[in-house]
Amino acid sequence: MRTKETAAKNKALTEKQIGQLKDTLLAHKESVLNKKRPTEQFCLDRNELSDHVDEASENAQKSEELRFRNRDNFYLKKIDKALEKITRGEYGFCYECDEPIGFERLRARPVADMCVGCKEESEKDEKGNFYKRQSKSKGVAMHEIQS
Repeated sequence: MRTKETAAKNKALTEKQIGQLKDTLLAHKESVLNKKRPTEQFCLDRNELSDHVDEASENAQKSEELRFRNRDNFYLKKIDKALEKITRGEYGFCYECDEPIGFERLRARPVADMCVGCKEESEKDEKGNFYKRQSKSKGVAMHEIQS
C-alpha cells in the first residue's frame, strides 16, 4: 500500500492535474446522483397491465432500468474510492504494479486504478478464465452469478 511519504516522493501527477481529475470525479458523481429515480418506479402495478404481452414488455423494461441503476451504483462506489485515494494522497498509482497511471488515461477514465499494461494483462487473463471474470455491474465473479 502506498503511503503519503512514498506518494510525495514519486509524484506522478501535479497538484493542478489532481485538481482537474477531482473536479471531473465530482461532476460525474453529481451527474449520476441527479439521474437517480425512486425505487417505487420499479414496482409493477397489475391494474395498469392489460395483457401478458404488456406485462412481459414492462418487465423487460424495468429489468433493464434496474441493471442501469446497479451500474450507476457500482460507478458511484468507484468514484468514492478514487476521491478517498485523492484525500489520502494515493491517487494515480496502479494497485497491481504501484507505478504511476498516466494523466491521459486518468482523464479518459478517472476511476482507473490500474495502468494500461496491467489492465490489458488483467483483461487477457479474465478472457481466458471464466472463473476470474467479474460482473461489471454486480462486482462479483461471473461463475457466482451463473450458479
